[in-house]
Amino acid sequence: MTFISTRAWIVSGLLLLGLAGAVSAQTAAPLAPPPITPPFLAPEPVPPPPVRTHYFTSLSNVEVEKYLQYNDLIFVPIGNIQAHGVLPVDCEYVAAEALALKLAEETNALVFPNLQFTYSGDGMIGRGTVQVSSAQALAYLKPIARSLLRQGFKRQIYVTVGNAAGPETVSPLALEFFYESRTPALYLEGDILLQRVKADLNKVFFGAYSIVGRLDDIPLNLTPEVPKHAIDQGLRTLQALRVSGGARNGTVGFFGFEDESGAPVQAVTAEQRAAWAKEGADAIDAAVKQADIKKIAQSLQDHDRFTREYLIPKFDGLLP
Repeated sequence: MTFISTRAWIVSGLLLLGLAGAVSAQTAAPLAPPPITPPFLAPEPVPPPPVRTHYFTSLSNVEVEKYLQYNDLIFVPIGNIQAHGVLPVDCEYVAAEALALKLAEETNALVFPNLQFTYSGDGMIGRGTVQVSSAQALAYLKPIARSLLRQGFKRQIYVTVGNAAGPETVSPLALEFFYESRTPALYLEGDILLQRVKADLNKVFFGAYSIVGRLDDIPLNLTPEVPKHAIDQGLRTLQALRVSGGARNGTVGFFGFEDESGAPVQAVTAEQRAAWAKEGADAIDAAVKQADIKKIAQSLQDHDRFTREYLIPKFDGLLP
C-alpha cells in the first residue's frame, strides 16, 4: 500500500507539473510570425510596353485594350479651320496635334486626332473658314468625352495652340464634363507653355507641320493680296480700354480679318520653310520639356482621387 501511494503521489505530481507548464506556455508571449517568403511578396510593377503608334485611330482594338491595362491617359488636340495668311487653313489644329503628339511621347500615351472642325472665333471673314459655333462644337465634343471615359480613359487632356477661340469651347467642355461625370478633364493651353520658352508662334506652326509629316502642305512662294479694310474704331477703343480683358473672343462679339491679325502673309521660300520648321519644332520640344507633363498627368490623377475619396462622399448632397 505504501508503494502504491508513493507511486500515485509521484504520478499526480508529474501531472500537476505538466499542467502548470501548459498554463505557463499559454501565458507566455506569442512567437513572432514566420518571415514572409518570396512567393507572398507583391510582384514588381511591370513597365507598360511602348505603343506601336501614339495615334488612337491607328491602333487596333486589341492594342487599345492592351494599352488600357497599363495606362488611362489620352491627349485630345482641338482646332478649327480658318483663314490664316499663307498657312493651310487647318494650321491651328495641326499645331495642337503636334504638341499633343510630343506630350504623348513623353508619357507613352495616346492622341485622339481629327477634332479640327470647332469654333473658329473672330476670323470668320474668309471662304477658307468653316463656321461652327461654340455651342455646336461643345455639343459635338461632350459625347466624345463621355465615350472615352466609358472606354477607360479616365485622364483626358485637351490641347489647343494658337487658338484664341479655344477657351470658348474647351473650357465649358472641361467644366460640364466634370459636373456630369465627376471626373476631371484638363484643358491645356499650349500657348502658355510656348510663351515660357519665348517661342515665335508663326514659326511654331511651321514646326508643327514638320512634326506631323506635312511640311510640304505649306505652299512656297505664295504672295497673297492683302486687301485694305475700314477700321472698326469702336472695337479698337474697347481693345485699348481693356474692358473685361479687351475684345477677346467671348467678351464682345465681332468679325475680324484674319490677314490683319498677325498671320504670316509674306511669300515663303524653301529655305525659309525648312529653317522655320526646325526652329518651331525645337520650340515645341523645349516647351514640352519645360512643362513636366508627367507631373501634370500625375497631378490630374491625384485630383481625381481626392474628388472621389473625399469630396464626393463628404459633400455629395451639395454637388451638382
